[in-house]
Amino acid sequence: MGWKVSMVIIENPENIIDDTSILKAIRKGNYTFEDRVSLENCIHPRDNSISIGKYNGNIIICDDFQLTTNSLESAEGLDLTTEEENLCKLFPNSEIVQVACHSTVNYHGYSLIKNGEKVRLKIITSETPIIEFGERVYEEEILYSKSYQKDGVNYWSDEFDPNEEYLEDQLMEDFTFGIAKRRLGVTLDRGDGEELMEKVTFNKYKKEDISFFQRILNIFSSF
Repeated sequence: MGWKVSMVIIENPENIIDDTSILKAIRKGNYTFEDRVSLENCIHPRDNSISIGKYNGNIIICDDFQLTTNSLESAEGLDLTTEEENLCKLFPNSEIVQVACHSTVNYHGYSLIKNGEKVRLKIITSETPIIEFGERVYEEEILYSKSYQKDGVNYWSDEFDPNEEYLEDQLMEDFTFGIAKRRLGVTLDRGDGEELMEKVTFNKYKKEDISFFQRILNIFSSF
């Protein structure tokens, strides 16, 4: 299976923040409710929707790469984007994890925000070298402890075939879902993630589609 994932996971054990506040924080206040879906159906929707769900004391935002493209790929070091700053105002003492991956180019990226400060960022593809800022987190250290280096490049041996080895971008799922597990407590591409993928309900929102006629009415009503 080729995974394509883009998610923001926010520590929120009290579950006191509503969807409307989150949509405004990420500058999607013009999005309206469309449907209730499973994570399996919104993890890569390909329709520019935003889906919000709750699991294991966290808020999960599936953003269809609308947020993570800026916060990961276009990031300026450990600086916060506007959307990240807004989320930190809503959740000033929370841990915020962002993960994204795209199997076409073995792209994976992730970041960690703690108490309003971004402390870790990493992105890599099969065609570009690693870009990273901040100290590695515990979940990464576990993965790197299984690697070895040749000419300054990290390699991993196949556990079933010691003659087969992998580069870092080829471990896309290991890194992406390993970092996500930090907050979720389960691994999305394995059996323990089945409940979250299939049974937890997410609220799906899409940009409000205003017809030409409605736009005209709105203009006249403003006078």
